[in-house]
Amino acid sequence: MEAHVAMADVTAPDATRARLLAAARRQFAERGFYGASIAQIAGEVGLTKQALLYHFKRKEDLYAEVLKGIAGRLVSVLDAAADQGLPAEQELSEMLLGVHAASQADPRDTRILMRELLDNQVRAPMANDWFLKTFLDRICATFRRIEGLTNLSFAQAFIHIYQVLGSIEYFAISRPTLEQMYGTDGYARFQNGFPRVLRGQIARMIASARAA
Repeated sequence: MEAHVAMADVTAPDATRARLLAAARRQFAERGFYGASIAQIAGEVGLTKQALLYHFKRKEDLYAEVLKGIAGRLVSVLDAAADQGLPAEQELSEMLLGVHAASQADPRDTRILMRELLDNQVRAPMANDWFLKTFLDRICATFRRIEGLTNLSFAQAFIHIYQVLGSIEYFAISRPTLEQMYGTDGYARFQNGFPRVLRGQIARMIASARAA
């Protein structure tokens, strides 16, 4: 009987794969890599564990696909800013504001990334792919195209960019706690004011890099 159910589960591979990835994203955001299980992810969409393993041989493979999806969405944010044809300084600002908007619209990607930074101490030396590297490299490259910063080293650009990304991600994952502390209306005021403050932070970052 179980074999029959497993076969039925894989009759529409693309649709099943998409459902599993969506469930995995929710589970990894809530529980992290180590807290989420194959059985929980499969059960959330009413599938068997065997059906999940038909699509993803290991939990690591499923997790890698989730991280790849996050990286793709972040790169799409950069593409949207780049397509506007703005000067590099404005392009960078639009990129970072776009990352903030995406993290506010759906903070699950941010939660997964923050958990990954904490949980990946053991798995990092064995990682074969670093899906977020393209995103980080591109945004740093845009920073280094800004007038007056073309001689900035990659390391200097990275440090500046990483600090701003950290503030964006920290604000996004703090929402449940801040709403409990200050109420929904209070968080809404924080949310409305954050882009203006972020623009100021970006301007100060650029000025600091030019002065260095």
